[in-house]
Amino acid sequence: MAEKSHHSNNATSTATHSDWTALIERLVDDVTRIFRSEALLLQTRVLAAVEFQLSIVLIRITVLAMVVCGGLCILCAAIFLLHQWFPWWQAFGLTGLTFFVLALLTNIAVRPRSKLKP
Repeated sequence: MAEKSHHSNNATSTATHSDWTALIERLVDDVTRIFRSEALLLQTRVLAAVEFQLSIVLIRITVLAMVVCGGLCILCAAIFLLHQWFPWWQAFGLTGLTFFVLALLTNIAVRPRSKLKP
């Protein structure tokens, strides 16, 4: 009778071992699926953020190009206006000098102020 008890005890330990193996296998499978889902979610979010930033950069480059073209048109208009009273070389010179002075004044205005020593 002791053999029957030993045999059923061995069957129980094999079933328990089989259950633990199945549980560990399911655990690994679930964790792997979770990691894959999180990686896919992260990839989707990063891709969306990159696409958004690229669209913003493209819009800003377009606006900058439009501002440059508008500035060139205004510059040409100023030179043509000055040419009504001055020769071409003087019209270009006055316009260039005006922009040079404006650039210097802008540079002085945006320069950080030095701290006054007491």
